[in-house]
Formats: sequence, C-alpha cells, structure tokens
Amino acid sequence: MSVALLVVALYIVIRQIIFIRSERALLESHQFATEIITNAGEGIIVYDKQLRYVVWNQFMEELTGLTSDDVIGRRAVDVFPHITEQHVDELLVRALNGETVAAPDIHYYVPGGGEQRQGWASAVYRPHRDGLGHIIGVIALIRDITQRKKAEQQIEYQAYHDALTGLANRRLFHEHLTLALALASRRRRTVGVLFLDLDHFKLVNDTLGHTLGDDLLRQISARLRDCVREGDTVARVGGDEFTIVLQDMEAKEDAALVAQKVLHAIAAPIDLGGNRIYVTASIGITLFPDDGDDAETLLKNADNAMYRAKAEGRNTYQMSTQEMNRSSQERLTLESGLHQAIEREEFELYYQPQIDLRTMKIVGMEALLRWHHPQRGLMAPGSFISVAEERGHIVVIGDWVLRTACRQARSFLDKGLQEFRVAVNLSARQFRERGLAESVEAAVNAAGIDPHCLELEITESVAMENVELTLKILTTLRKIGITIAIDDFGTGHSSLSYLKRFPIDTLKIDRGFVEDLPDRFEDAAIVRSVIQLARGLNLRVIAEGVETREQLTFLRQHDCREVQGYFFSYPVPAAEFERLLEDGLPLAG
Repeated sequence: MSVALLVVALYIVIRQIIFIRSERALLESHQFATEIITNAGEGIIVYDKQLRYVVWNQFMEELTGLTSDDVIGRRAVDVFPHITEQHVDELLVRALNGETVAAPDIHYYVPGGGEQRQGWASAVYRPHRDGLGHIIGVIALIRDITQRKKAEQQIEYQAYHDALTGLANRRLFHEHLTLALALASRRRRTVGVLFLDLDHFKLVNDTLGHTLGDDLLRQISARLRDCVREGDTVARVGGDEFTIVLQDMEAKEDAALVAQKVLHAIAAPIDLGGNRIYVTASIGITLFPDDGDDAETLLKNADNAMYRAKAEGRNTYQMSTQEMNRSSQERLTLESGLHQAIEREEFELYYQPQIDLRTMKIVGMEALLRWHHPQRGLMAPGSFISVAEERGHIVVIGDWVLRTACRQARSFLDKGLQEFRVAVNLSARQFRERGLAESVEAAVNAAGIDPHCLELEITESVAMENVELTLKILTTLRKIGITIAIDDFGTGHSSLSYLKRFPIDTLKIDRGFVEDLPDRFEDAAIVRSVIQLARGLNLRVIAEGVETREQLTFLRQHDCREVQGYFFSYPVPAAEFERLLEDGLPLAG
C-alpha cells in the first residue's frame, strides 16, 4: 500500500473515532440538560416560534397539576385562557422579537376538572436561540410566589377590615364612600350614608361579658350585610358603631327603606350563650348631594342625625333633611297601614263603565281599587300602589281585588242584570307570580261566573318585559277561558309580530293619546293607527279617558266602538254602578 493511501485510510479512521466520540458526547450532553431541566427547583418552559409548548418540566407539573402530555403542542392561551387578560401573550411575543421581559405577578388557574388548581407565579421570558444565534422560540423561567402573595393579601386585608367582624374598617369605608361620591357626581345619582349605633350596648357587656358582647357584634354584622346590595359597603367604625354606604340609588326614599329593613333585622331575637336577648339601634341618614358633597360632611351629618334618633326614643332613624324625613315617614306609614288594610276592610272597589258606542249601552266595567285610609281619607291607587309593589303587599291586595270583582259580577247577575265583562288590572309582580292561573280560576269558580266574563288587563310594558314568559302565562289563562286586554297601548315598544303571537282580545288606547283629541295631530294619527291595527287583528279596542264631546265625536268617526271615561261616568261604588245599569247613563259632559 502506498504512503498516500495509508494516510487517507488513517484520516478516515481518525474521523470515525472523532464522530463516534462526538455523538456520544452530544448524547450525554442532551441527557444531562434534560436531567437538569426535569429536576430544576423552578419552572422551565420552552415555546417554539408559534408559541406552542415544547418543554414543560416536572416543577410545572407539580405546580399546576398538568402533565407534559396535557400541554405539549398547545398554546399558552389555549391552556390558560384567562392569562390573555394579564398580557402574558404580549410578553411572549416581545421575547420572540428578541427582548428579555419579566412578568412579576401572574395569577393562574387550571379550568375544569375537580378541585381548581390556582396560585401566583412570577416569570422571566427570554429568546431561545440556536447555535447560530437565530431565535427559534422562547424560554420561560417560572417561580412560585403563591405563599408570598397570600401573605401580602392577608396583610392588606387586615389593614382594611375589622378583625372582629370581617366588615370594612373606617379606612376602607372612607375610600369606598369617596369613590361612590365621585361616581355619583359624574352620573348625577344619589348616595346614602347610614350611621348606626346599638342602643344600650354597654349593658350587654356589663351583664354578659365582653366575649358574648363580641358574639353579639358578629351576629349584628351578619344581619347588616343581609340588608344591603352586593355593591354597598357595611363598616364597623367603632365599638358598637356601624356605617353603611348605599351607592347609586334610584330614589332618595330608598335610604329610609333600607334603614327600616335594618331596624327590623336587628330587632329579631338573638341567642347569646343560651340567653335570648333583644337589641335595638338608632340610625342617622344623610344623602349626597342634598346633605353634603364630601365624605367627612356626610358622615358628620349622619352622626348628628343618629343622635337625634336617640333623642326621639331610640329604635328609629332620622334623616338629616327634614323634608325628606317627612316624605319617607309618610311612605313608611302607608306601608305599615297596608299590612292591616284588608283585615280592617278599608279597601273598596269602584267601577267605571265601558260603553258600546253603537248601542250606547254598558258592556263592561273596570274594577278600580280605593283605600279608605283612617287618617288620609279616600285614596286612589296612584298614592299607594308603588309602595305595595315594593314591599310585596301587591300580590295579596291583587288577589283580594280579583275575588271581590268576580263576586260583584255574580251579584249583578243574581239581581237579574245583564251579563257583561269585569276588567281587573294585574300588576307586574302579580302577573309574574307563580300560581296566578290557579288563583284566577279559583276566583271565577268561587263566584260562579263564566270565565269569559273576566278580563285581565296587563300593561304593554309588562307584556314586553319577557315575551316568552308572557306568551306562556297568557296561553295558560286563555285555556281557562279568561279574556286578555293590553292596557296603556301605544306607550310601550311592542311590535306587530308579538301582538300576533299573544292570545289577546282587547287593546286599550292610553288616555294620554285621547286627552288632546282631536287637536293634536300626532295623537290623532296614533289613535287612528291603533284602531285600524285592532280591526286588522280582529281585536276589540277601547279608548280610555274620554272626557269631552269632541273626543267622543272623533272616536266615533274613526270607528272606535268602545270607550270609557268621565264623559259618561266617574268610577263609582258598586251600589251606584248598579243604578247606572238599571236607569241608564247620565252623561257627565
């Protein structure tokens, strides 16, 4: 063999030996790197250029409960959708573009499954480069900071909350009130501040001891929380002193209603170590912007009003604004009276005739509630129905109206008078009450009248509030044989498609459109349209609020066949309505 061939052969052998050793070294190096990544004391994640997971080490599996098989090949936003809100995806893109970026506080949780795994982590994202310096992905180093974060949150909680009751403390109360005032100022809404002090609390501590006194404060705190909305703030600002922020109130009277609710809740008996005790409180109320435009002024005025409540005998509240105090007191007096009005037989039904303009005969009557108030005399429903709605009395009152109207219709029949419809208004709450159909059917059967003689009226706005529910309720009532009227038609936002679906019999034109007939062009056009619409849908139409001959002439000319209003008769008691049936109609106009 020549020397040249020997050199070539030797070179090949040396290259082969070097290649084998390099392969072995590379394999050993890869195994070593894998072992380091797997057993690292912090999380190591590697993403490819599409930001899909390619490495998910054992630390991350223990931290999240997700294995490599759960995540490899998926994107971070697919595994943890909520991290998009924390801009993690944006940080990954920056790292992919060559930056090294940090995310100190990432809140993560693993959605789905059994117990939810969640916690806090910090992360550093840096570009992952190959041997030539090209970016081929992102490397993330993850540290678990859950315990540190919990400790920080606990410290922050203690700084803003009362240790005994868990309520907001004075500091957090002041911040929430200041924020509520700023929002209310921009939105032109009302904020209420209640300052509450327990009556004779010192006596509890002196007789039962401070341990049971603390238990009392905790129980009172729980009751206060149950009296307000989720967005309101209840705070303990002193030994037995509490404050409440009622933000974004719709009506100024709401603060007084909450105060009444609080007094009622506190007055319920409390069990303290086997002792059944009763506690009362005194409350002062201020309103933004009426009584002040800053937190300190409102709190001071509420405190002063609270002391006035104590001077008035305790177990009551006082408003900083005397005019509002009188208004709220009148409202609550009405509420209190409504409790006993049925038992005391203070309610009475008046009836207004509905006239067929072709025959000029009474073809129906609308039952209208009146209250013979012991102090205020005869009251129309506009004076008290809203209170009855808010406080839940309307269902009981509405059921009484329904049964009484049916019995009155039966009474007229028993006296030989002609059969006609009796119309009864249903409130929004009564209409949605479970068991409505059963109550209606029971009232009709108890009175012994034909179901078609009873017409139930709901307003257009109530009908459109929940179309599917309305359709279900009306269909059930129709199966009983009841007729249905849409009251105040034209004031809501119903469409022809919904009217076609509803099983209704009558449209009642709102008195607001009748009032200025025939002079007001817009109202005249609406009334003509409603009459034509009713005729097209084969529905009866009744115009309410007819008071003048000119209105009556216009309605006749446009083929409105039924009307009711003062032109024919005011609402009258049953005995007087009976005379109208016997003697005919004296025109009031």
